[in-house]
Amino acid sequence: MITGMQERGIQVGWISGMPRSGTTWLSQILASSPDVRLKSCPLYSYEYKYALDEKSTTGQWEKLFADVYNTRSEFLDQEHLRKHGLVPRFEDKHEHPRHLIIKSNRFHNLTPHILKLNSRLRFVYIVRHPCATIYSWLSDPREFPADADPLNEWRSGICRKTGPGEFWGYDDWKKVTAQALSLARRYPNRFMIIRYEDLAGDAVHHAHALFRFFGIPFEKQTLDFIEQSRSWHDERKHSVYKNPELMRDKWKEMLDTSIIEQCLDEIRGSELERFAPG
Repeated sequence: MITGMQERGIQVGWISGMPRSGTTWLSQILASSPDVRLKSCPLYSYEYKYALDEKSTTGQWEKLFADVYNTRSEFLDQEHLRKHGLVPRFEDKHEHPRHLIIKSNRFHNLTPHILKLNSRLRFVYIVRHPCATIYSWLSDPREFPADADPLNEWRSGICRKTGPGEFWGYDDWKKVTAQALSLARRYPNRFMIIRYEDLAGDAVHHAHALFRFFGIPFEKQTLDFIEQSRSWHDERKHSVYKNPELMRDKWKEMLDTSIIEQCLDEIRGSELERFAPG
């Protein structure tokens, strides 16, 4: 059992982004490395739900990382996705990987504290075009309540904010993306931003950059997964198997034009406009 992450040479990395931004696909690219142990959203898991907050100490975070590394569970290990074929099962895995990667699209309020208190941790934040993010959420029956009105919810996301750490809707997209830009300036060697559209456009190139950032060896299993994940299209929302051509700009046809216009108007001329080209 791993008791001290630093003493055992275990490097911790964190993958984050707004819901429906590509965090699952990005995290599975990293999980394809034999030297990575991926865990999903510990602070939303059955074992560690709401265990830490803004007042938690460095020691408490270090203990959480060690506990999460050692804990096997259906949620943390995404078995609930794997058993439905939404994410793969990687057979080539080291018994004690040297990298713990945590994937979470919640608790963005804790990101500055996590970075400040854990000086060795590296963080990658993925940003998707705001209109694509909102459309993906509003059209997902598992994530958007059937009795909610998209025209009333797209901005605030109140219908999904049922507990601490929930971030949904356009206003949160703006707030959290602005925070990511600020943190990237503050921690240029430890905080990396990647656009979902860039990753979808040249996954192998950007995956190599991500692996270098985390210090993870890039091996054949990763290349194979990237090719497989793009070789066919699974219509299920939470699947990592997507044909990029079928995903491209679907929101332009399906999302209400009033939402599109407001989204683009509000960030025009700001630093956030770089994430909404065209």
